[in-house]
Order: sequence, then C-alpha cells, then structure tokens
Amino acid sequence: MVKLAIDLGSSMTKIYRADTNSGIVLAEPSCVAVVGEDAEIKAVGKEAKNLIGKTAEYTSIVYPVYEGEIVDMRLAVAMLKEFLSRIGMKSSMLRRAQVLINVPCGITERNLLAYENLTEECGLKKVYFVEQPYLSALGAGVALSDSDPIFCLDVGGGVSNAAVVSADGLIAGISMNVGGNNMDANIISRIASHNKLLIGALTAERIKNEIGSLAQGALGTMVAEGSSTETCQPSSTSVQAADLTECIRVYINKVLEYAKAVVKNLPAEVAATVNRNGVFLSGGIMKIPYVPQYIGAQLNMRFRVCEEPQFATVLGGGVLLRDKELLLRFAKNTSN
Repeated sequence: MVKLAIDLGSSMTKIYRADTNSGIVLAEPSCVAVVGEDAEIKAVGKEAKNLIGKTAEYTSIVYPVYEGEIVDMRLAVAMLKEFLSRIGMKSSMLRRAQVLINVPCGITERNLLAYENLTEECGLKKVYFVEQPYLSALGAGVALSDSDPIFCLDVGGGVSNAAVVSADGLIAGISMNVGGNNMDANIISRIASHNKLLIGALTAERIKNEIGSLAQGALGTMVAEGSSTETCQPSSTSVQAADLTECIRVYINKVLEYAKAVVKNLPAEVAATVNRNGVFLSGGIMKIPYVPQYIGAQLNMRFRVCEEPQFATVLGGGVLLRDKELLLRFAKNTSN
C-alpha cells in the first residue's frame, strides 16, 4: 500500500513516501499562477514561484493555503493534484493510499473540514489529519513517551507552532500566524526606506536566506537589485547583514511571546521535565545563523535543532505512518 505524508505548508509543500525507501519525493512552493478573470491555471509550484514579480497585470500568483487555512479550495485541489501527479500517483493508487496530512496545532472544526474536503476532491480515501507538533517532535528523532513530555517550537513560512506533547497527547500548544514570510515583508520595507530601493518578494527571501543572521554585529553583504523609489528606474544597492537583524528578530520575539505563554501555564511536573529536556527547534528559519542560539537564550533552556529543520514535519509524518498504533492515537479525524 502506498503511504504518503503531506506537509501542505503556506510557503512550501513537501511529500514523503513511507512505503518505499524514496523518502522525500517532492518539495515545491505552495503557489499557483492564474490568468484572467476566470483564474485559468498557468503554472504550479516552482514554475509559478519563478513568475513572482515578472508577470503581466492579468497574471496573478496565488497561495491557496494561507497561514494554515485553505483560502482557495479550487486552486488548492488543483495544486495538490498536480503535485501528486508529479510523484507518479495515479487515481487508482490514490484511492488505495494511506495518507497523513499535517494540520496546524489547535485547528478548528471548520478548518479541519476544509482539509477533509480538499483530500476528498483529490481522490484520497484513507486520510489521517495530525497536528504539527507531534510530527516535528518525531521528525527531530524524539521517541515520544507518556512520562517524558517534549517542548517543540516550529517556525515556518506562514505559521509557527509551539507545543508540549507526549505519547499521551497534546498537553499545551498554540499555532501562530507568524513566520518567515513576515520577515521577507519586513526586509522589503527596510530596504525601501533605508536604501531607497524597491525589491521583490523573491529577492527579499534570497537576502534573508543568504545573509540573514541574529549574530551580534552580523557580517555579510549582498547586492540587491530592484527599482529606485526616487527615480523609478532599475537600480541596485549593497545590503548589510547587520542592517537586517531587526527584521528577523522582531518576528522571532513575537513567536517567543506565545512560546513562553505555553510554558508558563504548564503543570509543575511537566515544566520540570521541559526544563530538563530543553526545546526542540524546527522549521526552515532555524537555518538562519544564531536564530536557535537566540531562542535558547530567550527561553533560558537548552535547545536542539533538527538535522534538516525545514523537513522535520514531513519526516515526522513518515515516522508516524510506520507506527499504526501511534498514528491512530494522534489522528484528529480519519476518512476511510
């Protein structure tokens, strides 16, 4: 039987195949390029993302999943169908496949129903919906037990999750609409106001990934190209890593506010265990230099970063698909 773990993120969609040794078989941007008033689909995934900022006015780039919610069902269905097709999944295979879908921590019944409708429209019959913190913990290589709660903090592109989990279930947790996309927008604003240059979203993301850092006195320089805010002509400017530190830190601090609130309200014995074990960090933002160290210092606890933090959730889905008992325990709902 085909077994697929799907992390349908606001920025990236990742698919892991657990019934073979294939591992991660897809990692593509969760976006669709559409044309005209009828929103005819022009491109999906990486092909669509490459068009950002380069299209004519009648072409739009849409992210069907926004901050953990399905905001455009038609395009979300088309996007997921295309991704499944790209990994060789035919309709007959999907009907028999066992599929795990990652959903935000504390997802509402209304939003869960939207995910159920999405999978039904894609022809998926046997689906398990699991909240993200369980998956990031398992993706970090943690063996969940009833007596040893784990504190997980995942910072994604559009959604961040902070939770304390054990094999017995979710002890405390929260999902936040804060992530890397906010940092990109802040970088665009910072460069426009200080460097008098208007850059696009792709450039901002590249700057964050290449020279972004929370190191004190961060070093690094990158030439950014765009349009002058004064002359409206093509232009470029040199961007310093140290000038962008606050663009990143302000959103990490927002995530930490919620993370601290989760820890603050824990029962005493659970708090003691969390303090002893530290925090397990995941999400692509953890690849930015000194972000993990900063989080550990602010929480005043040890930290552990997943080996591949951007893939922790989907890797955890693969682990869970191989443990039927634990899967049934964590699944919020199943469609069989």
